[in-house]
Amino acid sequence: MLIWSGPGGGGGARIAELAHDLGFEDRPGCGAFHLPATPNGRGAAEAWSVAADQDEIDVEHVKLLVVSGDDAAAAPSVRSLAERADKVIVVTMFHELAGGWADLILPATAALERDGTTMNLEARIQRLRRAVLPPCPDELAWISKLAERFDVDISPHAAGVFAELADRLFRDLSLDEIGLHAPLPARHAYEPPPPAIPQAPAMPAAAGEHFVGELRLQRYQPLFSGPAVERVPELSFQRPEREVELSAADADRRGISSGDAVLVRSNGTSVELRARVNRKLVDGVARVAAEHAADLHPSVEVLKS
Repeated sequence: MLIWSGPGGGGGARIAELAHDLGFEDRPGCGAFHLPATPNGRGAAEAWSVAADQDEIDVEHVKLLVVSGDDAAAAPSVRSLAERADKVIVVTMFHELAGGWADLILPATAALERDGTTMNLEARIQRLRRAVLPPCPDELAWISKLAERFDVDISPHAAGVFAELADRLFRDLSLDEIGLHAPLPARHAYEPPPPAIPQAPAMPAAAGEHFVGELRLQRYQPLFSGPAVERVPELSFQRPEREVELSAADADRRGISSGDAVLVRSNGTSVELRARVNRKLVDGVARVAAEHAADLHPSVEVLKS
């Protein structure tokens, strides 16, 4: 069984290549699962797969770039792509995310302001019902009106768009075949990334400190996160605490208890956090939310302040 979660998965392409190399197609009981890092990430990946079955290419010049969503608007890779585009249209709830590099910004709506669907990690499609009327037309209405100017017919209703997408996704499948299992697509050979740059030696312990070894930094992205959570005060309770989680054994070796102020450092970078002992965490790991991990390297020291 192969499970991939986190960056670098290529929307499932990398794990598909690994599964091919291991011959999973002919081995009963084997499976490969790509767990996206964001809500509805699996549905978005399948939608992109339907929209373009060709392999990804590095486009040198883009005539029109359409950026949909706050996470995409905040991504540095999207900003880099926008620099190669003649025109950029951004659909976002927060104007400052795209101000200065977008030619046209369309107001987006939150999940509770629109009807639609979402896909959970089990690939089950769930219906979303509008709970609040948005102060402006939703994205589909904007895009539908915009498409009319280019003589392109796009339905302004989520039900129509979903029906078309579902038809394209499951056109050649019977009801019994629609499930969690699907044939792995043929892919080109995976080219591994260049080797990592060697890190500088760990920072020596200061006077009075007892070095007990480095821990492997585990960054995580909370399920409810992103620009909406960061910019809406009413959702601030969803943001993770400024803390580092340690196993009970690692905390004991360092004389650290839950609530202690600690210094997490690596290669000249340090972050002050609160410690929390997690008895379910394996030894040798320091778990920190991505937004609080700053520029820490994969191996860190955790010292009591």
